[in-house]
Amino acid sequence: MQPLTLVVAAVALVGFGLLSLFNALQRRQAWHKNKASEPPGPALVPWIGRIHDLPVEYMWTKFKEWSDVYGPLYRTQMLGDYFIIIADEKVAEDLLVKRGKIYSDRPQIRSLFDPKSTNGSMEYLPLMGKNEYWARQRKFTHAYLMEATNARYYGTVYHEAKRWNMRLLTDPDNFAFYLEDFSSKVACQLTWDDPNLSEYCTKSAWGLLTQMSPAGPITNVVTPLWHLPFPINPWKIAERKRHDEQQAWWMERLLSVRAQMAKGQARPSFTRTYLEGEKTGGLSGDYEASSAIGMMALVAIFTVAGPLYYFLLAMVVHPEWQKRVQEEIDEQCKGRMPELTDMPNLPVLRACIKETMRWRPNVPTGVAHELMEDDFYNGYFIPKGTRILPLDYAFLRNEKKYPDPENFRPERWLEQSWPTYQEPLSQYPTIMGMTSFGWGQRACLGQSLTRDETFVACGGLLWAYNLVRKKGPDGKLIEPSIHKSNSLLIVKPDPYEMAFEPRSESRRQEIISQWEESNANDIAERKAFAEAAEKAYVAPALEVAA
Repeated sequence: MQPLTLVVAAVALVGFGLLSLFNALQRRQAWHKNKASEPPGPALVPWIGRIHDLPVEYMWTKFKEWSDVYGPLYRTQMLGDYFIIIADEKVAEDLLVKRGKIYSDRPQIRSLFDPKSTNGSMEYLPLMGKNEYWARQRKFTHAYLMEATNARYYGTVYHEAKRWNMRLLTDPDNFAFYLEDFSSKVACQLTWDDPNLSEYCTKSAWGLLTQMSPAGPITNVVTPLWHLPFPINPWKIAERKRHDEQQAWWMERLLSVRAQMAKGQARPSFTRTYLEGEKTGGLSGDYEASSAIGMMALVAIFTVAGPLYYFLLAMVVHPEWQKRVQEEIDEQCKGRMPELTDMPNLPVLRACIKETMRWRPNVPTGVAHELMEDDFYNGYFIPKGTRILPLDYAFLRNEKKYPDPENFRPERWLEQSWPTYQEPLSQYPTIMGMTSFGWGQRACLGQSLTRDETFVACGGLLWAYNLVRKKGPDGKLIEPSIHKSNSLLIVKPDPYEMAFEPRSESRRQEIISQWEESNANDIAERKAFAEAAEKAYVAPALEVAA
């Protein structure tokens, strides 16, 4: 680092430290003035807070450890940012739902440009502040996803589940790529009618997720570094490149669909619906629409791939539950692959999916809210601007609600002796409304899509295969780790190995024939649509020219 750069960095750090000290003094004065208590929490080092001993990897475990000491609501601080950690569902309900009017803002993520859309970037709906862009994009997204849900995703989920099964038959060692590609192809089909975009879309999704996570760029932790001047700021330079490429790609997708529409060649998709102009949701124009639709695609990858990774892992290490699900499918579906209409009749499958999401939550730290006004709760003063972290890992490790929380126990959803049991089993268990989907006005809009995709994918997988431990070169079984994962905001397990054995020779042939039939139908439908479009739009033009 050049001397001038070091000087600028030092000035930025000192300035940020003074600002943090000023904010801390203001909070102290507010607590004294309001005769309210500061929430409990670990001892804080001036300015630094507890950043020095908060691990970047598996951060949620440290937050849970502190909650066991300081209670269901406690405070901490990290380089001037003041946090309230919530480790109890009732407290989260009281603040994030019942007081959602003032607890539904988002904090600034340092390593992104204008993620709150304070300056009108309009790009990342889940990260936006509570403003006009957030309100209209949320309404827009909800309407489009509900329409797709009601239409059973136009058969896309079934088609891609059959593709996934076929890929596992021909190239099982690459199952992790195909798992993510399954959810990405569904997303790309719904948004742009082009599953071939899936590989780039997945790369784009993980690029954004890494950029916004504490375990991503160092500027998400040592935040003053983000404010270095652009020419000497490698983090801003890298993010500008990533951001601009992503936004250009989203816009290119919209323009491509518009060009297809001009020729009558655009099949149904979210983008075509928007461009038809009847369901624009009040969006400002193409840039905002391309961003809103692009984010739908990215988030659909995040929310489905994580549970699928862990479901496979759970079935390998708990073969007794794998067998129970297969027996249920065989009995209820009479030899065919499960469909969404079978959902009421497959409670064991649903229990294993839900228990997977409890056992290995997709967003263990929760997604932070930001308080919009000063507030009081149980005698504690919580100042405006506080970051509220609903610690999902702690919610789902509550021993009273979830006895034996560290272990995979799907029976907690199926047997009356467990506190989480609900009736009727034709409706429960369901992942809808789980704490992992967020709280109040910030709850995930794609819950139905996640429920339906995981049901079809997991049910279809166990209809087709026995999931077993793989043997290593020495002939011994490879034991997959159930503890290691990345530490991004949305987690997935570290790479592991497993094998997929068709349940019978006849089932192997069904896997092949189902995919060949589905693929042939898809090709025929696309060809018929293209031919009809050519006759309607190209042939008349040729006649006029003649």
